[in-house]
Amino acid sequence: MCRVIRRVLALGMVVLSLVAQPAVAGGVASEGPHLAFVKWAPKPDALELLSLGFSGTGAQRISGGLKPIRDHSPVPFNRVAWSPDGGSIAFAGYFRAEKWEVFIAELDGSGLRAVPGTVGGQDPVYSPDGRTIAFSRTRFHQPRFDPKHPLKFLAGLYSSTTAWTTGIDGKGLKRLTPWRNDLYNTPSSFSLDGSNLAMSREDRRGHSAVLMELSSRRVTLLARDAEEPAYSPDGARIAFVSYRDREIDPEGGFDGPTLASELYVVNTDGSGLTRITHSHARQESAPSWDPSGERLAYMQSTGHESLGLGLANVVMEINADGTCPWRLFGKRAKPRSRKLVGLYAPTWQPGSGRGAGRIECAG
Repeated sequence: MCRVIRRVLALGMVVLSLVAQPAVAGGVASEGPHLAFVKWAPKPDALELLSLGFSGTGAQRISGGLKPIRDHSPVPFNRVAWSPDGGSIAFAGYFRAEKWEVFIAELDGSGLRAVPGTVGGQDPVYSPDGRTIAFSRTRFHQPRFDPKHPLKFLAGLYSSTTAWTTGIDGKGLKRLTPWRNDLYNTPSSFSLDGSNLAMSREDRRGHSAVLMELSSRRVTLLARDAEEPAYSPDGARIAFVSYRDREIDPEGGFDGPTLASELYVVNTDGSGLTRITHSHARQESAPSWDPSGERLAYMQSTGHESLGLGLANVVMEINADGTCPWRLFGKRAKPRSRKLVGLYAPTWQPGSGRGAGRIECAG
């Protein structure tokens, strides 16, 4: 089973065990630089959508803090997406044993609503004009296992992820990529003018970061052994995760070798490729540009248990030129620790006056 599906199923089971947790009142400041991300910990009220100031202080709940509908609010999961003005937030949620949907809420918890037509949707991404959301859907089929015919069971396994767009009012729903077994397309970022959609693509040949021209559906390769491409605020650069540098475990598991990941930045014309992290962590992922374009937030996994689940235990920041990395939130995993700590996809709040600027290196 591919890594993407393992992630969905594993975290889906976590969410199913927690959907009955009560909502907790909260809110988020709308001024100044802020990040949003999902935090999971094995305790009550475990899944939270948090906002955090760029200096690592002022953490506040957004969901778990959303005003409840029928006593409960949707349980947040995976990447969150700020509206272009930073005034509302979209996230995938699971509500009262119903299917996944993409929800939108104001930052004080009001106006919570599901986006029509997004049942089964995850990984929401706002377009620059705020009128459209891209998201992903996954199909998975596992036939009944017959020990007398194991090959028939394997041949019947099916999984695929497709990219979609829809208006925030639910109108104009479009599927952008085909359903095909072992093909996974996940949107991650719009270009500045909204004409292109950056996506992670995974197939039997491996991972790649690609760009789709929405008018023609023409797809161009940005980088192989890569995923999670993210356009800079000025549209001139793209940050992405690369697996080209190192292997953690050459033997690996079901899917082959376990690969470490680092962050790269490249100009949109393909020039100026620069590796910006050299941390020797097990995994780095989910780059997000701050509104000034001077720094990026990202996740770092230093513990074995979070690999393959899309989770990490530390939120980091780094200048876009690769200088001054520092830990913003979370704790580094202790050697051989069996405690699962989960943080997912820190995402900068956009908008005028919310740029954090360059990080000044300590010392």
